[in-house]
Amino acid sequence: MFTRLYTQVLNRNYWSESVESFLSIHEHSGLIAIDGACPPDKLSNLIQVIVQQFSNLSLLPVTDEELSRAKNMLKSSMMMQLESRLVQCEDIARQFVTYGKRDSQAVMCAKIDAVTAADIQAVASRMMNSPPAIGAVGHDLSHLPKYEAIAQFAKQYQLQAVATARRGLI
Repeated sequence: MFTRLYTQVLNRNYWSESVESFLSIHEHSGLIAIDGACPPDKLSNLIQVIVQQFSNLSLLPVTDEELSRAKNMLKSSMMMQLESRLVQCEDIARQFVTYGKRDSQAVMCAKIDAVTAADIQAVASRMMNSPPAIGAVGHDLSHLPKYEAIAQFAKQYQLQAVATARRGLI
C-alpha cells in the first residue's frame, strides 16, 4: 500500500481499477512492465499515467525507504512462493536453463540487497530511451490510442519531465 503505483496511480485516479508491476527474466533479455485495468474510455489515461511512472522513475531516484520496502517485499514474496514444491521445481528449472546453475535463497537475497537506487534509475532511463512496447487485452479496445500517439506522448513527457527535474520541481 506504499508503492508509487498505489500512492500515485490508484489513490489519485478513481477510474484505475488495478495497477501492478511485474518482471520476467530470460537469458539475454527480460521484461519489466506495468499492468493495469480501467474502464475502456479511460484506457488512454491509464497508458499516459503508466508512461509517466516509468519516466519519473528514470529521473528521480527511489528513496532509501522505498528501496528498503521493495527489497523486503520482494524477498518475502520470493520466500513464500518457494514454499510450494511446484514453484521450487519451476525455479530450479528456470535458473538452470537461464544461468546453468541454481543460486540458494541466501545468494538471491544478497543479490536483491545489492541493488541500488542508481541501478533502478539506470534501467528506467534505458527503458525510456527505447520505443515503448504496448500491449492491451480487453473486450473493448476502441479507445486504445495508436502506437505512434503513445510513443509521441512518451517522448514529450520525458522531455517535459527532464526540464522540470532540472528546475528541481519534481
